[in-house]
Amino acid sequence: MALSSSNTRIVASAAPASRAEALALRVPASADVLEIRLDAFLEPPDLPALRAAFAGRTLLATLRSAREGGSFTGGPEEAGAVLSAALAAGFDLVDVELVVARGRRLLGLPPERVVVSVHDLSEAPDLEGWARELAAARAAFSKLVTRAANETEARAVLDLQERHGRQLTAFAMGEFGIVSRVLSPFLGAPLAFGSIGPPTAPGQLSAVDLREIYGVGTDRRVEQLFALFGGRVSHSFSPALHNARFRSLELPYLYVPCAVKELPKAPRIGGLPLAGASVTVPFKEDAARLAPCEETALNTLLWNGRSVRGVNTDRVPFETFLQPAEPGRIALVLGTGGTARTAIAVLKARGYDVKVASRDPERAAAFAYETGVEATGNAVFRVDVLVNATPLGLSASDPLPCDASLVTAGMTVVDAPYLAGGTALTRLARSRGARLLDGFAFLVSQAAAQSTLFTGVATAPGDLLAALPERIRAIFTEVSAS
Repeated sequence: MALSSSNTRIVASAAPASRAEALALRVPASADVLEIRLDAFLEPPDLPALRAAFAGRTLLATLRSAREGGSFTGGPEEAGAVLSAALAAGFDLVDVELVVARGRRLLGLPPERVVVSVHDLSEAPDLEGWARELAAARAAFSKLVTRAANETEARAVLDLQERHGRQLTAFAMGEFGIVSRVLSPFLGAPLAFGSIGPPTAPGQLSAVDLREIYGVGTDRRVEQLFALFGGRVSHSFSPALHNARFRSLELPYLYVPCAVKELPKAPRIGGLPLAGASVTVPFKEDAARLAPCEETALNTLLWNGRSVRGVNTDRVPFETFLQPAEPGRIALVLGTGGTARTAIAVLKARGYDVKVASRDPERAAAFAYETGVEATGNAVFRVDVLVNATPLGLSASDPLPCDASLVTAGMTVVDAPYLAGGTALTRLARSRGARLLDGFAFLVSQAAAQSTLFTGVATAPGDLLAALPERIRAIFTEVSAS
């Protein structure tokens, strides 16, 4: 079985607040349709000016109601008037909410120019009921959007998409819904919605990423799936790394981000079984229990039928970067998760006196006992190696994971989180002359080892970087070289 999204059209969505903001939009060449959210305007939209500004582009006018997650508070008559005016101004398509149009035959607008939509934000939407009612409207396109609070709800939307194929575009919002935004086109969805500028909905990917990273709307065929499992996946660059490598090797593989609350034991996504997965916070220790081995934390799972094998490629950057210790050298590991376990194991093997710290002293004490090291606060007299194995750094607003006085010239710092522009710890370590392995270099090192396992082709970090789109490669090289 092979999946394809070659017939999917990418819709670039924008929610400008003014005419000037709308006219300044830079629409990527990869976008097939430009959606302008008229409900976001703080002034009457100049529809003819918008049509003229984007001459040659297929334009979709949307007036999303407050009930369905937008800002429009008017009634059906007002909605019909605005959307009719958009068509008269030359817009190619308009979005008509099914609930608003009930009993009004798509507000009297021509069905062949309508995307009929439902955004059901309730906890238990009637997916099949909505799909039937959308189909009965007989519009050019039908769109059903829900909100996924867990992986089960996201999977239900994907199952619905698989059943209805090209008759429906269905996906879920939120962190857990990201996987549905990626995979629904490969299950037949005729439209894929991505942002230009700020996302217009929770979990929305950029229109450029849909095309460049995931191959939506291209001739890319998918015969094997790989995934990233974690509690949070929206920040991850792993899909960019692995999909670029798959593409460079001309392999029919696709790597998708999957937020989960529990690590699946025998996963299938979109009708295809998974061949492999990367595992991130907070499931690395769960992965070691799923695929028992000598490791106590794993970041890679490989399936062969019903059997699963686990590997820990997080060891690679630690073993490559950390030098053997001279007597009396102290290493401080921040965090108590799977990455911290791996760091401790390598540091102990290298001969360091390892200490561990956490924001939860009780958890730090228990973790230290489990791993055979000493728990301490951040007020260590002298540290030769500092490892940040906490999530602090993934967001620009995150504080330093430790007291700034711990970071000194000549010491070694491993900062596992990564952030465009560099985390606070990465910037501090570099400014003070520490020997640094930043989060992007850490990611590429372990991902290269993963890629070798996924593809069967020996992969070096440089191979991954060389395959990336330039706009993404620049983020890695700017942070690591600055």
